[in-house]
Amino acid sequence: MSAFSELLERTPLEPEYAYLTEDPSATARWLRVGFNGFCWSLFNLWCPLTAVGRERLPKPPFVLCSNHSSHMDSAALMWASGLGIDRFGMLAAKDYFFDNKRRKSFLPLLMNLIPAERQTNRHAITRFLVACRAFVRFRERCLIIYPEGTRSVTGQMAPFRRGAAMLAVELGLPLVPAYVCGTFKAIPKGSNLVRPTRLTVTFGDPVDYKQFSAATASAQYDAVNAELERRVHQLASTHAH
Repeated sequence: MSAFSELLERTPLEPEYAYLTEDPSATARWLRVGFNGFCWSLFNLWCPLTAVGRERLPKPPFVLCSNHSSHMDSAALMWASGLGIDRFGMLAAKDYFFDNKRRKSFLPLLMNLIPAERQTNRHAITRFLVACRAFVRFRERCLIIYPEGTRSVTGQMAPFRRGAAMLAVELGLPLVPAYVCGTFKAIPKGSNLVRPTRLTVTFGDPVDYKQFSAATASAQYDAVNAELERRVHQLASTHAH
């Protein structure tokens, strides 16, 4: 049972989000070429990355969800997927990434950032869902979401929020659980120095939201979120020492 289906049907993409359905500018393309080169060096030489379970990734579009303990996580997930950075959009806090002129002038050119407002009223959620829908439909792209909501300061996972589950249910997308190991040691929150560290990204089997029926949309979100969290913790357990 969808809670936003009617609103999504009649809500168009707002002009300020039109860039989500446009090809990157020449400047952005050159920046991304440089970023790809940086990632190749980073994940092959300085922080060698191993991808496990890449064959479990479904055909795009899908929502990729993992633990979050470092600014390196998004680059590691994109590189491990083998799909390339242009195939992914990252949810980014609007007040942190878009209301700051320096970050807004650079980061959205480097990666596909989708602004998410911290307020949770129905209008803001609908605007966000419409933006995400437009992004994934343009050339079948994917989203990266961190259900914890913020980076861990200890390396341990916090309880998952249900935003990713809501997104999957409302847009009809599979959720792919993933676990990133090693980035907390390489560059934890508050650090600007990348330590040489071996990294592993492990992908799990997708969560099909349709297998979790419930009397209300809210209950369905909770059930899907609980299963997603269980699977990410299960992937984490394979890296426990």
